[in-house]
Amino acid sequence: MGKKKNDFAARVALVVVANLILGGGISLLRLSGFGTDPFTCMNLGVSSRLGIGLGLYQVIFNTILFIPVFILDRKSFGIGALVNMFGLGYFIEFYMFLFSAGGITIEGLSGVMTARIPLLAAGVLVVCFGIALYMLCDLGAAPYDRLGVVIETYSHKKIKFKWARIAMDLISIFVGIVTGSVIGVGTVAVAFFTGPIVSFFREQVIMPVMKKMGLHIEEKQ
Repeated sequence: MGKKKNDFAARVALVVVANLILGGGISLLRLSGFGTDPFTCMNLGVSSRLGIGLGLYQVIFNTILFIPVFILDRKSFGIGALVNMFGLGYFIEFYMFLFSAGGITIEGLSGVMTARIPLLAAGVLVVCFGIALYMLCDLGAAPYDRLGVVIETYSHKKIKFKWARIAMDLISIFVGIVTGSVIGVGTVAVAFFTGPIVSFFREQVIMPVMKKMGLHIEEKQ
């Protein structure tokens, strides 16, 4: 029992760290000026139009989306889902505040390609590492991340997850465009390279480290 409690506590701690890393990666993408992931892109655009902060808007949107997804897929939710739903937006805002306090702003980097390109590359890698660690903790997933699974399940696999996710991301990008969010190569890079890079981090980096640390982290496919 003690071992299980220790493993659970470790997973909770890691899921918080994973979301902090994910928030940092998304902030790097924002600073690059090349666009963020589709979901954040949409949320940035809508929250800006509504005149509220990204953190507050994501809490509101995730709560609304949580209701139907939870009804259809209750087993997918846990502490990890709650941390992502209610914390990620504020983590991103916190990082952007720190960058701004240090004199690093999106506007200031707008014409500095030698800085923007490395920020884009670093952002993609950090985001993927955060996602890999977040998934590996197996403590639930946020509503947007589970919606594709719900669509696949309730369509009796007539609509595969990857196609449902692509459709969701395209809708998010469209909403982002309409609401004036930044769409760019970063948005495309995250959409196309997340899968392979996340798999690499999971299998070649995080799992071996967890084993060496003696942590039992369940990995569900």
